Amino acid sequence: MEFRKIQFTGRSSYIISLPKKWVTEHNLKQGDVVPLAINPDGSITIFPKEPREVSERKILKISREYSPDMAVRLVISAYIQGYDVLEIHLAEEMPIYKVKIRKVLQSLPGVEIILDEPQRMVAKSLLDEEEVNLAELLNRIRSLIISMLGDLEMLIAAPGEEEILRDINDLENELDRFYFLIIRAVNRLLTKRGVTEESGIIRRTFDLLGILFIVRNIERIGDHITRIAENPSEINVPYLKEKFSQMMAQIEERDLGKIDRLMLELKEEIRSIDYRSSIALESYRRILEYLENIGETIINMALS
Repeated sequence: MEFRKIQFTGRSSYIISLPKKWVTEHNLKQGDVVPLAINPDGSITIFPKEPREVSERKILKISREYSPDMAVRLVISAYIQGYDVLEIHLAEEMPIYKVKIRKVLQSLPGVEIILDEPQRMVAKSLLDEEEVNLAELLNRIRSLIISMLGDLEMLIAAPGEEEILRDINDLENELDRFYFLIIRAVNRLLTKRGVTEESGIIRRTFDLLGILFIVRNIERIGDHITRIAENPSEINVPYLKEKFSQMMAQIEERDLGKIDRLMLELKEEIRSIDYRSSIALESYRRILEYLENIGETIINMALS
């Protein structure tokens, strides 16, 4: 780390010199303009040139070299990387691929299919990126998990209710949609090389990485709630609701004492589970472990 003295010039300006090596390495010269970003933690980041934005259009060329599932994964990957226009070219007419690709495009938040030809599809994101707020998105996936747990509690009390199971599956699909949207939003913020999200939970660039870990664990919790619903047996759903809500609150509060007590409670509960006795209990244990993972990530965010 280098240290530079702040100097006063003129009547009202403060200046600081830049390292000569850094200036020459980036082909800068006197009179050039360099962008800078003021971060939420008070630090300033200086860039040698304008940060490159994600290219607006991504062309995906799909052939039978890839499986239909791989084609879907490529589409999702392009979306979460922040491309605004997705253009899919099929090497030949491939009906199964088209059906799967169309279905995933229709499930991605803010995406509309604007062209659908036998061997070519074009979809465009109509999202206003400036309106995407990570705190609101996290609150939405929190409410989805709480709703899934509420349905699960009813399903355990009344096994075989197909309507409740369908609702859990619908909520899980909705959870996946918001999971992809959050990854896209985080990636867009990272590509700007500066933290501009001011929802209260993003205070440093490291927090963006923390959010990625957190939402991945929440997405896995949703998967295991669905697994329990498909193999129902008695588990402590109210306990899950309580601990999940408490842990999610710590994303913003970051009270290390509360997190410590919560982590100790989770560890004790995990030890008490006979997870080999049923699929539901094994998934119950996994959900608690994912909550532990979230707690560890929040601790890292609090100390970063």
